[in-house]
Amino acid sequence: MKKNIITAAIAILCISGNMTISAQSLKDILNSSVVKDAVSSMTGITLPTDITGTWDYTGTAVKFEGDNVLKNATATLAATEIEKKLNTYTEKIGLKEGAFSYTFNADSTFTTSFKGKPFSGTYSLSPDGKRLTFNYSKTLNLMKMTATIEVTGTQTDIMFKADKLLEFIGKISSSSSNATLKSISSIASQYDGMNIGFAVKRKE
Repeated sequence: MKKNIITAAIAILCISGNMTISAQSLKDILNSSVVKDAVSSMTGITLPTDITGTWDYTGTAVKFEGDNVLKNATATLAATEIEKKLNTYTEKIGLKEGAFSYTFNADSTFTTSFKGKPFSGTYSLSPDGKRLTFNYSKTLNLMKMTATIEVTGTQTDIMFKADKLLEFIGKISSSSSNATLKSISSIASQYDGMNIGFAVKRKE
């Protein structure tokens, strides 16, 4: 579906005279800000190219994988309701606004801050801006995590496989056997193809 949207965006731009295939390579066109803006206007999702800066946590984020699920309008409603439930649990272990953030530096280093405690490492963003890989240092036992990333408006969703996110939350909160964390796991196990993550906003 995304390929069709991008193709349509390129065709529209070429017809309108904003760019021509002969003037640029296909790679340059696909990476151009003009096409990204066109895709954004058609899907509501932008492709991030620069994530440097500090991003503050605003709540949990839920997304479902799979074309059949994504085509179902009820998926959005279900995700919203699940996010509300998850927020009540994450707040109990201190994961709430003002207590969690990411800071990404231009040298590919980053710091995750939870209740004032830093967890540092290095990160890499895939060329298409869809995948973000975290390589934590010894501060988090060399843990590696890969997330999908989406930017909608002013909000960025950093999404993980549920089991990996639960492992991460357990480590930073020292609550791997906590009943609250088990409740989150129970919710996640009820839905196939569900990714859980963090909704964050860039700090101004």
